[in-house]
Amino acid sequence: MFRLDGGKLKRDIKTGAKKGLGSSLWILKLFIPISALAVLLEWLGVVAWLEPVFKPVMALINLPPEAFFPVVAGIFADVYGAVAVMAVLEFTLPQQVLLILFTAVSHSLIIEGIIQWRSGINFFKITAVRLVASVVSVYLVSLVFDGTEQSYQVVGALDRAPFRQVFGDWLIDISLLSIQIMVVVTLILILQEVAISFGLIEKGREKLSPVMRLMGLSPQALVPWLVAIFGGVTIGSAVIIEECRRGDIPDEELQYFHTSIGINHSMVEHSAVLSTIVGGYIFFIIIARLLSAIIFTHGMRVWHKLNVKRQLKPV
Repeated sequence: MFRLDGGKLKRDIKTGAKKGLGSSLWILKLFIPISALAVLLEWLGVVAWLEPVFKPVMALINLPPEAFFPVVAGIFADVYGAVAVMAVLEFTLPQQVLLILFTAVSHSLIIEGIIQWRSGINFFKITAVRLVASVVSVYLVSLVFDGTEQSYQVVGALDRAPFRQVFGDWLIDISLLSIQIMVVVTLILILQEVAISFGLIEKGREKLSPVMRLMGLSPQALVPWLVAIFGGVTIGSAVIIEECRRGDIPDEELQYFHTSIGINHSMVEHSAVLSTIVGGYIFFIIIARLLSAIIFTHGMRVWHKLNVKRQLKPV
């Protein structure tokens, strides 16, 4: 029977709040400089100047040319880097949904790719899987909306607002968004700390077995999978690498595990924070990521079985 220990709960809240503040500051150290750079590039007209270059690429996933900037920011930085750019450029709500979906799957590809490589999967393989999953997911979700490929940028030498005004508007927007991020991340990490401390995750192990089967994963992958879902690949890297190197998860199962978490990690934190931007549309992103992870993971299983059969087939 679950018993609430007041002293323990207070300690967990304090620990979670401390971790939340640290994580929030880390996010904002990335978020604010990238956003400031995006303001400058937009004001100088660089976004409009590069439009013809990126138009064919972004058109493949029904997005305008300037969508390339948050996509690149997300790939090399984090999903919050992409959001920082989105906060500056003019995107409609459906376009924001598609951009967040892309970068939620394909962000920090170099750092996270190295972490996943050290814990059992080829760097280039998992990077390619994540990029393909992003492209396919964004394209399919874009079919739900109309006009997502339309550009709404109005940038020109004659109608450009004074930089002081642009910077002032940005400062107000970025301050409000930063406060939202700090509050949400801190609350999430407090809840996570309480859940771990009171063994709530461990107690739900049996109940989570059907979920693991649905995701196309073996029961041995439960602990690192939960770490990735709640904490992410980067923050949970130590636990993920240790669990994968321990040998409890077969090599073949590691491929499926990494495919799943590559597409579908940090679900709790990302969903909570990003819902402050896209509201109820966050469910489009959650469902798309879940379905993508399930399809690609099960697809890899089918592909592996077909290869085995082909190799065993007599010539």
